[in-house]
Formats: sequence, C-alpha cells, structure tokens
Amino acid sequence: KIEEFQKKGLTKSALTEVNTIYIQAKKSNNNPQIIKTLLFRISLEQNIEENASEKSIASFESEINTQKGAAKAILQSITAQMYWNYFQQNRYKFYSHTNTNNFDKKDIATWTIDDLHKKISELFLASLNEEALLKNTSLNTYDPIILKGNARNLRPTLFDLLAHRALDYFKNDERDITHPAYAFEIDDPKAFAPVTEFIHHSFETKDSSSLHQKALVIFQKLLAFHEKDKEKDALIDADIERVEFVNQYAVMTEKDSLFINALKNIGTEYEKNPLSAQATFLMAQAIYNKALEIHNNNLSSPGYSVKKAKEILDALVTKYPKSEGGINAQNLIYQVIHPELSLTTEKVNVPGIPFRTLVNFQNTKQIHLRLLLLTPELKSYLRKNGENQSIFSRLVSQKNIRTWKQDLPVIDDYLSHSTEIKIDALPVGEYVLLASSDAGFSLDKNPLAAQYFHVSNISFINSNNSYFVLDRTTGQPLAGSKVQVWNLNYDYKTRDNKMEKDQILTAD
Repeated sequence: KIEEFQKKGLTKSALTEVNTIYIQAKKSNNNPQIIKTLLFRISLEQNIEENASEKSIASFESEINTQKGAAKAILQSITAQMYWNYFQQNRYKFYSHTNTNNFDKKDIATWTIDDLHKKISELFLASLNEEALLKNTSLNTYDPIILKGNARNLRPTLFDLLAHRALDYFKNDERDITHPAYAFEIDDPKAFAPVTEFIHHSFETKDSSSLHQKALVIFQKLLAFHEKDKEKDALIDADIERVEFVNQYAVMTEKDSLFINALKNIGTEYEKNPLSAQATFLMAQAIYNKALEIHNNNLSSPGYSVKKAKEILDALVTKYPKSEGGINAQNLIYQVIHPELSLTTEKVNVPGIPFRTLVNFQNTKQIHLRLLLLTPELKSYLRKNGENQSIFSRLVSQKNIRTWKQDLPVIDDYLSHSTEIKIDALPVGEYVLLASSDAGFSLDKNPLAAQYFHVSNISFINSNNSYFVLDRTTGQPLAGSKVQVWNLNYDYKTRDNKMEKDQILTAD
C-alpha cells in the first residue's frame, strides 16, 4: 500500500499508513517494527513537513523516554546520528552562534556548536550504558533495521554495532568544539600498545569535551570484550581500526615507528587468521609511503625502503591471496612495479649541435626512441585532440626519421630516478621525441612519453610589445630579419581555433 501511494506521489496517504503500523507495533511491543516505522516516517516527512529534521529528532527523543534496554540504546544511537546529520546540514548557520548562559534552548536551531556536540556525545555514550545486556543481544532480532554488510562476524552483538557507530563520531577531528587550554592530545605511546596493555591503560584528562579520549575508552571496552574470544575476527578488526585512528591523530615524534610496530604485532599475533593480512598490508604500505617521503626529500633512512615493503607484500599475496589484505597487497605491488617514463627537453635547441634530454624513469632499464617531424597536419591534429590515448595512437603511427634505443642506469629500488641522454644534432625544424619502454611502442600497459621541441638558431627577447630578434648562439641582433605574426582565432563555424596570418614585420 505504502509503495503504491509513493508511486502516485500520495505522501500524506503513505504517512497515514505508516502511522497506523506504528500504533499496531506499539500495542504489541514490537520494538524492531517501532524503530523501523519511525525511520520510515522520517523519510516521508522530509517531503511535506517544514522543519522536518527538528520534528523528527523530537519524535525520536520522545520515543526514547518510552523505551528501555536494547530498543532504547538503538534509539539513542540513531538520535545521536540525527543530531550529527542536522549539524552537518546546517553547519554554516551554527558558526554564527555564540555560547550563552541561562538561556532556554528547547529549539535546537538556537543551539551553539558546543551544545550540539555535547548532546551527540551524551546520546552515543548513553547508547552503550547497558553493556552487559547489549553484549548478550544478538543482531538477528533487529535485522529489519540493519543494513547488512558481508561480514556479520565483525559485529557479532548489538554492543559491537552501537560501539562502532559511536566511534564513527568520536573519531572525528573535533575542529568545531571549543577546547580548553588543557585540551586532550594523543601523546601517550601506550595508545599503540598491544591489546593486553592497551585495555588496562588509563587515558585520563580534565578535558570533558574531548571526543578522541572517549574514542580510546570505547576501543578499550571493545577490545576487552573480545580479548578472550575463540574466534578473533571482531578483535582483529577493532584493533586495526584503533591503531589507524591513533596514527591519524597522535602527536608523538616517534609515531611512524610505533604505528608500524603495532601493525606488525597484530600481523604476527594473529598470523593464522586471514584478517591479520590487512594489518600486515597496512604495515607494508606505511613503510612504502615513508620510503617515498624520504626519497622525495633526499633524506636517508635505511629502515625504510620500497624493496622491503615489496618483500612483505609478496609474502602476503602468497599466503592470503583472497583476503582483504592480500587483494590490497596485489594492488600496491602493481603500483610499486609499474614502469613510468617522462621526458624533459629544452623548448628550442641549436641546429647542428647535439643536445640533452632529461629522462625520468621508474622500473625501466631501457627506453626506445623515435624522432618524428612535427608537420602542420600533425600539429593541427594534436591541437584538436586532448586525450592521451588518441594523441599517442597518432604519434605511434607516424613515420619516423630516426629510431634508436638507450640503456638506463640499472637501479632495482622501485623508486623514480632521472638521467640525461644525448640527442644527436638536428637541422632546423619542429620535432617530436617519442619514448617507450617497449620496443613495439605498444599502447597497452606500456609507458609512453612525448616531447615537442624546435631546432632553431633564432631567439628573441621582449619588453611588452617591443621584440628583439637574436642569434641564439651569439646573442647578436638579426638585423633585417622578417617576422611573420600569427593570430590564434576561434572559428564559430568549425568550432575550432585557427591560426591566421597577420602582418609581416622587419627587424631594424
């Protein structure tokens, strides 16, 4: 019935049906149906109610007061999310609100950012109050209101589901909250400690507004709950999430090594469980990223290398190829070994004299080169076609005037390097230098690079519209030289830019 009303655009009729179901659910104390109906009502009210978000929140707040146990916890979690969504949708409005004292704040539109965060925190924390009950409550009863993923074993109880929902909020970066001078920071190395140490450590703070401190406490409760589990899936999943969260926000100087060691500990401790592969992958990825950072900044640190990261990834793919970590490892290996190639050449080079091209390369031991004439027809095609695929298809099919190959320095560290190579002397003209890792200049899974350049002994310098034509080698003026001016104009008929001749000038 509801679906029929919705198809016909009869929202009010659909809403009436939903309210009827709600009344029946209340009479029979069918909590999953009550919650599902409330959620359904929200989606309908958005289309017809003014201030629908505020009214929906009020209806859930009212329902919380009539429920207890698991149903109440779920309603508190959903209501917290609704407040959070409301803030996200109206963030720009709240930036203009200042904190006030002794002010009647029944209307959430008058709240400040701090008021909203305080309310959201209270509701999420309240949703976890009855730990013992929630830990013994299966999710099956509440299937009608759960969006099912493909890994129910990672959220085996209602406590797990609600705790992770709360963590999604408490892990955010708190930018909008007013912080005291003693604001909480994750600066304690024990935040990276193995589960047995972490769950017993005290992360105390006077900063009652800190979301991150609350996140650490929830992680402690989750990990303590699953520490003795026979099946370690939920524990491993939560522990990886904890370590990643700490790494994102920790402010300690040794954070990189602590993060890598924490992931290594998870991978080693639970190496017989395929889920541990994700921790090992993240460890290899962290080593890889650190190695790139060191390389790009010309630093030295023997503890981090792409080669080391690849060894870990290769072993992971061999051991757990179909796991999440194994699949991620395969993708990163492809990125590590993928060959790359680019060329940099002076825009204009002197005729009759060899010149240099800078080759930037990665995972490539030899390049093959072709020299092409940049004809007016080819220039026109390249100007009209901006896609790499079509450009390289055309360049590869062009007749070349010279072809050769060039060995590159053999470096097996999987990092990018550069070297200069010699280009033999050329006569005056416009050229394309085309490079490929593959002798056949394949367009598939093969890096190609193209560089356009001129060979000319003419140069110029200018000051605004005063141009001085010079000999490129000596710098002497080229008196009496003829200069053809060209204009690039848009042709509305052909919808293309056209080069059009203008006046011819003579240098004095």
